[in-house]
Amino acid sequence: MVNIVYNFFVHGKPKAQPRPRMCRNGHVYNPNSADAWKEAVIAEVQIFRQPVIAEPVHLSVAFYLPWSGRKKSDPDKAPHAKKPDTDNLLKAVMDAMTAAGVWKDDALVFATEASKWLSKEKHGARILVKTGYGQ
Repeated sequence: MVNIVYNFFVHGKPKAQPRPRMCRNGHVYNPNSADAWKEAVIAEVQIFRQPVIAEPVHLSVAFYLPWSGRKKSDPDKAPHAKKPDTDNLLKAVMDAMTAAGVWKDDALVFATEASKWLSKEKHGARILVKTGYGQ
């Protein structure tokens, strides 16, 4: 049986998880360019106050990135086929949800669905978390 545990929208401009960087002295650090986005995800998920998930999870995320269409006839929504990469956007969301205590470990995520859209109206991400693995 499939149970929807979380279904919410995070407003803001989605940011990808950046790759770790190395200084000349060999120190490795994570750039903070996605921190504000991850904090927005954490703040939204904490509203629900659900128990920590300890079973397999299916995560579905639709990202809506800013688009300024040039023509009045442009649709409100179109596929986004440029950077940021979908997997890096998804990584930032998964890291934020781990930090928020949604699940014990993001290794519990056994399946993902992710899409990127250019949108004039809404910017952010629709996040859906399901447990169970039936259809």
